[in-house]
Amino acid sequence: MKAADIPDAAFLDAVKQTRAVDGSFDDERWRMRGEVKATLEGGMAMQIPEKLFLAKARRLMNRGLLGGCPCGCRGDYHLPVSALGCCYACDLAHRVAA
Repeated sequence: MKAADIPDAAFLDAVKQTRAVDGSFDDERWRMRGEVKATLEGGMAMQIPEKLFLAKARRLMNRGLLGGCPCGCRGDYHLPVSALGCCYACDLAHRVAA
């Protein structure tokens, strides 16, 4: 299995359907990686290896469809708050770390 085998819509729907850390379903609120992964696995009815899950998240982030931490160090994801993509703080944190 490869990242392309996970539909973009399925991954983004899993983020949307996972309760955020503040208990809401607000798009711009962070969801924890493990909870998003569990939601995605439940929706796809299969286990997804961690490396594959992170690779899919990274690809979605590179395309501006998902915000959060692409390497998994913080373990959070959120939907972009605008059509411009992820928030400035996320982008800056990973440019500095790279």
